[in-house]
Amino acid sequence: MIRLILVIAFLTIGQCQQVFAQDEQLSKKQMIYDIDCLVEKINYSHPNPYYYRSKEEWTHYLDSLKNELPENLSLFGFWRQIDKILVFMNDAHTRSYPTQFYKKYVKDGGLFFPFSIENKEGSYTVKKNYSDQTAIDSINKLVAVNGIPIEKVVQTLKLQSSKELDFLDEKYVTASFPYYLWRVYDWRAPYTIDFLDKNGKTSKMEVQGVLSTALAEKNPETTEETCKFSILNDSTALLTIKDFDSEKRSYFKKFYKTSFKKIDKLKIKNVIIDVRNHDGGDARYGEDLGRYFADKPFRTSSKTLWKVTPEFKKNFSAMYIPRIMRWAKFTYGINKHTKAIWNTKDNELAVVEHKLVKPKKSSLQQKRNIYVLIDNYTFSAGSMFAAMVKDYQLGTLVGQPTANLSSFYADPMMWYALPYSKFTFQVSTSLDVRPSGIIDTESILPDIEIEDNEDALQKAIELIQQKR
Repeated sequence: MIRLILVIAFLTIGQCQQVFAQDEQLSKKQMIYDIDCLVEKINYSHPNPYYYRSKEEWTHYLDSLKNELPENLSLFGFWRQIDKILVFMNDAHTRSYPTQFYKKYVKDGGLFFPFSIENKEGSYTVKKNYSDQTAIDSINKLVAVNGIPIEKVVQTLKLQSSKELDFLDEKYVTASFPYYLWRVYDWRAPYTIDFLDKNGKTSKMEVQGVLSTALAEKNPETTEETCKFSILNDSTALLTIKDFDSEKRSYFKKFYKTSFKKIDKLKIKNVIIDVRNHDGGDARYGEDLGRYFADKPFRTSSKTLWKVTPEFKKNFSAMYIPRIMRWAKFTYGINKHTKAIWNTKDNELAVVEHKLVKPKKSSLQQKRNIYVLIDNYTFSAGSMFAAMVKDYQLGTLVGQPTANLSSFYADPMMWYALPYSKFTFQVSTSLDVRPSGIIDTESILPDIEIEDNEDALQKAIELIQQKR
């Protein structure tokens, strides 16, 4: 849902920069203390920390991890343990970031593994070669990296992939294989790989590393604009929206109004809304967009449950209530969220039932065919937008399943720093239940699913042509 207080996050991370830059060692006693503090803060702030894993599973996992800690560990080495704990929790919005370690590694000219991989019928092959080492292209099946079987490597990497579903962990780990190898292993280039060539012969190869700049694929069609409108033909318009966060709400409202004004003027009947790679934001921005094409009342979620603590109230008011009005507690009842939160006792759950949003009159008067493009990177508020379209049958979803569960824990507006390591981490404070009211264990599935090598936009255009 809402990617909250990022400014605070970056400021906090910035304060820890000096600590991260030093090659310090933490003792086992210090690490255990930090782990206990991490768990304490999660229990305190999260609506239901044991939703994905039982308390017994948590206890067993933490005890095992603590017992296996060495007597001393580097800061980055300990961050990896913290990351594994948060990933084990299986809440994609409760997390920590290796930002400063990564920045320092890149600044120092650190090298990364030179290719990404993909799973084809149970075998791992090269997906993208980022280096000039053409011999890599002769690999037919990857067997091992640095002597470790590739299947074991992938499983280890998935222990530090923070997606809520196994197939998404697999997708992210293989697509970003160079990054995850750096994130999880203390390996340095060159790397030794075992593989089968195209003739089925077992071979070894030493591969060199590449700089981070080589991993950044340049796509001339990629736009830095948050929202983009284009006319594909006389019957089809395309709205591309990369998030619901990086601009003010007024920016999005203006974009929607201007776009649909053009659509009405040109009498366009087919509208494609592209939320692939959408990384979330404020779900209300999705409701604002839905008003322009919905043919019935709708909502992006049926209800929200907030974990109320004194610290949470302070953060919430700082974000949503103008400073000049914070003293006037009687005004908090105007907003349904603040009303529920301030009427709830500390350390309990505030429940907000969401009312249906009415479409604009122009939307009811002019029926349009709506196609929404989604993929495995459509996250948080982007996924909620897809759920809205799905549950109210407002259009056709084309692409691949979204990047998190249909009902999920979100709003990571509580940030904490651990006492010894100084690592910062964010904790989800709400549960958003999908519009249908169902809490299931799947992400939002497309109506028309495509393969990895297919283009959702082209598929939508084909569907429109078939209708004509």
